[in-house]
Amino acid sequence: MNSQYVRHEVFASETGELKDFWEKTIEKQTQHFEAEKDRKQRSALARLRSEWTERLEKRLKMLKEQENEEAPN
Repeated sequence: MNSQYVRHEVFASETGELKDFWEKTIEKQTQHFEAEKDRKQRSALARLRSEWTERLEKRLKMLKEQENEEAPN
């Protein structure tokens, strides 16, 4: 018989401990996830990216305008 299909009995005293263990584990993961989410929101990276994107767009626009002014001559 394949061992993955063997069903182990879990006693009532162990189920409470298992439940507590998994509840604590899930709570820790949730706290870690929330802390990481908060850290990313406080990060200046998104703001810096948008500023640089804006700068690059302005620069490209300026270069196109200069190119268009020079072409008719």
